[in-house]
Amino acid sequence: MATAQAQLKTHKGQAGESLLKVENVSLAFGGVRALRDVSFEIKRQQIFSIIGPNGAGKSSMLNCINGFYHPNRGTITYKGRPRRQMRPYEAANQGIARTFQNIALFKGMSTLDNIMTGRHLKTKATLMENALWLGRAQREEMEHRRFCEEIIDFLEIQAYRKTAVGTLPYGLQKRVELGRALAAEPELLLLDEPMAGMNLEEKQDMARFILDVNDEFGMTICLIEHDMAVVMDLSDHIVVLDHGEKIGEGGPDEVSSNPRVIEAYLGTSQEQEA
Repeated sequence: MATAQAQLKTHKGQAGESLLKVENVSLAFGGVRALRDVSFEIKRQQIFSIIGPNGAGKSSMLNCINGFYHPNRGTITYKGRPRRQMRPYEAANQGIARTFQNIALFKGMSTLDNIMTGRHLKTKATLMENALWLGRAQREEMEHRRFCEEIIDFLEIQAYRKTAVGTLPYGLQKRVELGRALAAEPELLLLDEPMAGMNLEEKQDMARFILDVNDEFGMTICLIEHDMAVVMDLSDHIVVLDHGEKIGEGGPDEVSSNPRVIEAYLGTSQEQEA
């Protein structure tokens, strides 16, 4: 079996090619408009960030990308194919993995077993084979465990592999959730506030792992994050939302000097810190 790192590097396509394109996407819940005519493009091997104030529509956009929500209008094209009414399990099958704002782990299960759940879609053995522990089920179990053990090594959580995740510090739980997403071997990794609630040391560790995932595996990452220092250090490209509308886009320097962005978001943050 190929190593986990080798498998995670086997994404098709070249850096700079379009992986996901959002065109004129709008989303409403009754009279509340969460997204208004939003367009952007994520290229392969980018670290792409979506930023904006609370309620700007950031998580709603991620929910549209991985099928939790279906836009009222507009098109989402993934790997060159328009996607309509895609469900989350279909998005996962096509190479989109996700972490969430609020940790969504099985608190009573070990670190290893939580990460193993990310391999579910890779399992080919039938229910009967698994129930009777027949040859293919045994082989897959061993292969998936080896793969997940390598992810544990990569994320430097070897000491906690058998520990119930509910007893782990918050920052380590976030790392386990990242590991579970990596276990699915995604082409597009969606990270919804991966550093929320972390202390400085935990943020530095998570930033390092995100960079390593992008550099070593060539994985495309789309993240939402409120820590502007982190966003500006990590991102290749940034889109800024405010009240569901796109108000800015570009590289870190371009976005940080955009007057509309400063007024709506960056300036507010700076004033609060002063």
